[in-house]
Amino acid sequence: MEPLGIGQVGNFHWWEGVVEDNLDPLGAGRCKVRVIAHNTPMKDELSTAELPWAYPLMPLNNPHGKIVALKPGTRVFGFYRDGPAGQDLVMMGTSNIGFENPGKYDNYDEETEPLNNINIAKPTPRLGDIGFADDREGTGGPIETQPKKSKVTLDDAGKIKHEDISDYGPLQPNEINTPRLQRGIPQGTATAAHALSRDVVITPTPVESKSDSHPIVSYVEEGEEYLPEPENPFKAQYPFNTVEESDSGHLREIDDTPGAERIKETHRTGTFYEIHPDGSKVTKIVKDNFEVTIGDDFTKIRGRCAIQVDGQADFYCLQDINVKTEKNATVTATESATVDAGTDIHVVARTGSATVSAGTSAIVRAGTDATVAAGGNARVTGDGTVDVVAGGDLTVAAGGLITFKDSSATAANVDAIIKDIDEGRRVT
Repeated sequence: MEPLGIGQVGNFHWWEGVVEDNLDPLGAGRCKVRVIAHNTPMKDELSTAELPWAYPLMPLNNPHGKIVALKPGTRVFGFYRDGPAGQDLVMMGTSNIGFENPGKYDNYDEETEPLNNINIAKPTPRLGDIGFADDREGTGGPIETQPKKSKVTLDDAGKIKHEDISDYGPLQPNEINTPRLQRGIPQGTATAAHALSRDVVITPTPVESKSDSHPIVSYVEEGEEYLPEPENPFKAQYPFNTVEESDSGHLREIDDTPGAERIKETHRTGTFYEIHPDGSKVTKIVKDNFEVTIGDDFTKIRGRCAIQVDGQADFYCLQDINVKTEKNATVTATESATVDAGTDIHVVARTGSATVSAGTSAIVRAGTDATVAAGGNARVTGDGTVDVVAGGDLTVAAGGLITFKDSSATAANVDAIIKDIDEGRRVT
């Protein structure tokens, strides 16, 4: 039966040309293309504006019309939908066959040597005698000079680990090569390891507060585990999960499964970030994390903030540090705590009281002078002996009376002490 559709009568008419304009007023990705051997290269004979619009042909994995604005100078291939009339153009693809030479219509400068700046991979030996097959040496396992997918699992401590496997991944004989995650099958993938690693919670040894007035801060809500990782939301169904998988196992998922919509990117080692159906985001890094901000950095959290560090935590700043809360502030250490300042230390309670307490001894020491002042009364008490010791003179002065009270002192002793103080003599 002879096809009768437009452009289908006779031979298939294809063309090759160069994009001259990509400013499509419809926003449909159309381009003005000058076709080689069909359009004159002379713009005074045929201007760019007079060229017909060429429509982009979308690939099957782009059902939603993702538009790529082709750069002027890009060489494209296509066909005429109107056959030999050559006015209804469709772009099928691009071809990188030229050299970069902006402004030259042939993209090549005969007076300049081409640059051979390519870092090409080492070839892999071929062992077969018959074509139409993958006959690379080592096929079926990890090949040293080729990309290798990784098998992501957990070690004995519950941490994510990976090992190199064949670039065919976990696929079994007679299993279709559509990625398992796209088919809604997590078994043998990094997603399965992520789900298992969530159940491994490293909880620090619990400690009891040593102060009823300042209990240890709780970092989680009542009934929660210690900073648990959110549940894995993977419930993909075919054909809603769009998956891109590289030769070495990097993954990108855009999952439109109703009720389980997600976006996820996974490195072959298991590091990933995932946006959950409710908009929550989880980032898990299987090794180190390092961030550098050259300018300013701002973080605003409208809910609570909880940070758990299982190892040592260090914070270093070259300028001033300001910490402020509109409520109470508590700093708790189950062992020693040190506050060290190169110059002054100020502790101020503006409207309330200030209390310094110790379970055993308390020492206040100054290299030079020390002053204890109170706008009201001041008292130094001890359940046992209280000693006031001075290496030099000791002066006790009061705007009012000075009273010494001792359960074993006689009236004569007290009178003598008061008399010596009044006359400015040393008291022993």
